[in-house]
Amino acid sequence: MALNAIETVFIKEGYSIIPFTFNGAGHPMAQATISNQFKTNIMLDTGASANLLDYDFAKEIGLNLTPTGEKGGGAGGLTLDIFSIEEVVLEISGAIFKFDNFLAMDFTTIKQSLTASGLSADFQGILGFGFFKMTQCFIDYSSDRIFILNKN
Repeated sequence: MALNAIETVFIKEGYSIIPFTFNGAGHPMAQATISNQFKTNIMLDTGASANLLDYDFAKEIGLNLTPTGEKGGGAGGLTLDIFSIEEVVLEISGAIFKFDNFLAMDFTTIKQSLTASGLSADFQGILGFGFFKMTQCFIDYSSDRIFILNKN
């Protein structure tokens, strides 16, 4: 009963509700549309230091990728080339999020690791700390949803 009161307050205050599911590894996943036309799954990872798209996916949908000259890690301790993306617009459950701090990196090893463990690797992006920092949010794990107030 208390959750219904909280839900009512969040909605009244203008929060959007973003439902998520869990992949086999326990990562929350949400459906998103990129640039108003490309539907994909995005991993929600409060522990990730950056917002990332898979390099091949970003190229495929025509995003402008600029080498940063930096290397980044991920699964297995690899160091991979990092690219910046000028602007990314995501729609998640009707809420629009605009980013000027998105990066791209090759997700091949991450996906191979998941697949080798018998898990689905059906995602093209990761929303990390940068996403959660630009919003006000309440993560409701018991109901698989996030209440989020977009600050852009």
